[in-house]
Amino acid sequence: MTTQPEATMSLQNLMSTKAHAFATAEHGAYIDGLEIDAGNSVIETLDPATGRSITTVAESDAGTVDRAVRSASRAFQGEWGSMVPSRREDLLHRFADLIEANSQELAQYDALEGGKPVSHVESVDLPLAVEQFRYYAGWPTKIVGATVPVSTPDSHVYTRKTPMGVVAAITPWNFPLCQAAIKLAPALAAGNTVVLKPSELTSLSSLRLAQLATEAGLPDGTVNVVTGTGAMTGAELVSHDLVRKISFTGSEAVGRHLGAEAGRSLKHISLELGGKNPHIIFADADIAKAAAYAATTAYFYSGQVCFSGSRLMVERSILDEVIAAVQEHAKALVIGHGLDRASTMGPLSSESHRNKVERYLETVSGSGATVAFGGSRPVGAGEGYFLEPTAVVGPADADPIVAEEIFGPVLTIQPFTDVDELVARANGGKYGLTAGIWTNDVRKAHNLSHRLQAGTVWVNTYADYNAAAPFGGVKNSGLGKDCGPDGLEKFMESQTVWMSLA
Repeated sequence: MTTQPEATMSLQNLMSTKAHAFATAEHGAYIDGLEIDAGNSVIETLDPATGRSITTVAESDAGTVDRAVRSASRAFQGEWGSMVPSRREDLLHRFADLIEANSQELAQYDALEGGKPVSHVESVDLPLAVEQFRYYAGWPTKIVGATVPVSTPDSHVYTRKTPMGVVAAITPWNFPLCQAAIKLAPALAAGNTVVLKPSELTSLSSLRLAQLATEAGLPDGTVNVVTGTGAMTGAELVSHDLVRKISFTGSEAVGRHLGAEAGRSLKHISLELGGKNPHIIFADADIAKAAAYAATTAYFYSGQVCFSGSRLMVERSILDEVIAAVQEHAKALVIGHGLDRASTMGPLSSESHRNKVERYLETVSGSGATVAFGGSRPVGAGEGYFLEPTAVVGPADADPIVAEEIFGPVLTIQPFTDVDELVARANGGKYGLTAGIWTNDVRKAHNLSHRLQAGTVWVNTYADYNAAAPFGGVKNSGLGKDCGPDGLEKFMESQTVWMSLA
């Protein structure tokens, strides 16, 4: 593991002129095709690699949120809502083209605010965002209802799929642009309009995305952005009477709160929440490849990924071999500023979040588990919120470091011997987002996949993702699916029409 010294170059040298100017400007909300002032309060955004201020964004107040929702409602009742499907398809393709054309600029915003290696954002996040819009751009002309063969004489009955109206899309700080695309693309394809609230830690790419929506030709008010905290801006948004659908990605605690709010106001809601994902390696697997994936998925974006393979479960006979291989991959990581192209691992999102992850590591002492490597703040990383890639070997299933989502570069490694015991342990937690299996026994792979309580199971791979393949968890990992036809369906309602032919 190598630590890059704190960047001595200014942001002007790390970013394009255009990106730097946008990133360091003060920002308000984006409503009706324009950025506006959004109240008297502002939030300072920090560079997590240095702890230094980047700029300020507005804490959008109740009046601003109301203005944004009403703008979206007018667009839904007006030009966007009445637009023919083929035209909507054309505009979404144009939107995708503009995201792709501006991908290097957009990547710099997420690398700066989120601390993610810019080369990774360019090669992972941006292609996924473009793919979302291109996939869903093909759907508007293919949304169909059905003729229902009822047993009532002289009746013709059919169904229609209709958009819901104004969607409140609330996105997390770890995948700002990609999560915005995952919500915007299907919601718009179905004919809805959107008010997007990004995390107050990472607002820049969402604001720029809204500008590109206007540039692509989407009518004013179709895509709006309100910046601010969940406690203020988010609360005003989800409780607004004109919002018909809430789409949220984030923590389980906030998801439960929003679910209760949706129940009180009878709004539709979909939730993509946390995960503590078992990543299982059998002795008959390609061990070198499995260990490489185990390290990559555990430390990718400093472990700040809901589907991180953070709970490695290894057949006991190969435990030492896997630990050694994972450690070698961890040593090869280059820790540094997200905008430094030499970096392969960035900081955690904030000082408070790093402190939280470190508190989990403090519980290892006296638990019977051991820290195999890592566990400290890297030397020479300056004032940024960095933490070494870490592995904890042998914790009990009930230990918080195993049972809870840490959202940091902490991999737990546990041995197993019996498959039935493995299944019980893997399914024993409250989450059910993803799981990974490494084995060359096809029957074992199929049988185990069907027994694991997870929304997605990867076999001899991990973290594959495509706009056409549904993604979402079971149990406390959420409600509803992103991507594929399922991702579109959750933004539509079904209407039944009865016609008498008597």
